[in-house]
Amino acid sequence: MALLLLLLGPATAAQAGGVAPLLRDWTALNGACRGGRGDDPATLAACERRDALHRRLTAAGWCYGRPGDAGYQRAWRTCGGTGR
Repeated sequence: MALLLLLLGPATAAQAGGVAPLLRDWTALNGACRGGRGDDPATLAACERRDALHRRLTAAGWCYGRPGDAGYQRAWRTCGGTGR
């Protein structure tokens, strides 16, 4: 959590407390989805839950990366945020 707040900066640190559990869950589910076997129902369930969390985070004003970011550069941030 401290690293998350450091990366987000002071402007969004206060907002991070409410979404921190969602971000943590999304990260765990993303790992299970991407690292799971394609024929395993648990993998499909993890992907579906991750996608649902992604929609909730987006609706709450959070974006995963910015246009032009490579995959390794993507991180959750408030939409329109400038911090890296």
